[in-house]
Amino acid sequence: MVSSECALSFPLFVKLCSDKVAFEARTSRKLCLNMAEVKQALERTEKYKILVETPHMLILKGGEAETTLSKDGRMLIKKVSNEAEATEVARQIVQAIFKEILRP
Repeated sequence: MVSSECALSFPLFVKLCSDKVAFEARTSRKLCLNMAEVKQALERTEKYKILVETPHMLILKGGEAETTLSKDGRMLIKKVSNEAEATEVARQIVQAIFKEILRP
């Protein structure tokens, strides 16, 4: 079991995709997310709208950003203006997931 403090401290790696239309973000550790739990956790925050749901990925919208979240924790973040904004979007998603899933 991962503590919420540990989960929230996973370093994020963010880079511009080769098509230069989106940013890829991933945690330093490979994850294996239960997408049904993740969907419920994100919906509980009321900050994200789930646009597409499959057992392997979610496409969600939070503010202007649109994010494809894969089961292994990788994120493809679109509709952001720079790497710093993409990093903040990814950080907020990771926090929302782990705070909701690991809450007592």
